[in-house]
Amino acid sequence: MESESICLEGVSMAYGPAGKAVKVLDGVNFQLNPGEVCVISGRSGCGKTTLLHVLGGLLHPTGGAVRWQGRSPGELGAAVDRLRGETFGFIFQNPCLLAELTALENVMMPWRSHGKGSFRAAKGRALELLEAVGLGDRGSASCEDLSGGEKQRLAAARAAMVRPKFLLADEPTGSLDSFAERAVVELLCGLCDRCRSGLLVVSHGNAFNHMAHRRLVLDGGRLIDESRRSAADFGDA
Repeated sequence: MESESICLEGVSMAYGPAGKAVKVLDGVNFQLNPGEVCVISGRSGCGKTTLLHVLGGLLHPTGGAVRWQGRSPGELGAAVDRLRGETFGFIFQNPCLLAELTALENVMMPWRSHGKGSFRAAKGRALELLEAVGLGDRGSASCEDLSGGEKQRLAAARAAMVRPKFLLADEPTGSLDSFAERAVVELLCGLCDRCRSGLLVVSHGNAFNHMAHRRLVLDGGRLIDESRRSAADFGDA
């Protein structure tokens, strides 16, 4: 299982000049396994987003190591972007949609960059994902015409497009009503269940807590494991 996982090994992260640097991660050890749902909470500014970005290779830690299924992203050279795209689906606090594309085209972007199979099959999957997050009638809409909540749901659908091995989600339900929140939770956790994708959610809320195998708190730069269940119990959640 360990060789299939992604992990942080003694990772530290500090911002600012030497002597005045502020440490937000302090020797963090963390592992996310295929098919596992993990939630990390903590006060605003404690480093949750930083941890997510370090794990996904978007930030380089000031200490420690990052491993993607046994490989260090720092050793991959030019191949790192391709591997990141094949391995991860990201959901950021800012949906980061392309304004010049329609909702459907935005969902299909990961397939255009890293996906496999025919255009017809990819379009069919994108339409299914839009339906799953309650945007089935908005595929041709411009992103400028979508509400903030619709953009957040669209970002969740896009992240799931190529069935990534791991989903990294930063406050994925932060601006959603209860109906839309439930749709996003079911979409992302369902992907874990069907495709054995690992899901890491960092959030102030508790929308994913009832589905989580582990719930951790980031405090003082360190992770505290509040609860843990065997992945074999996931179906009973």
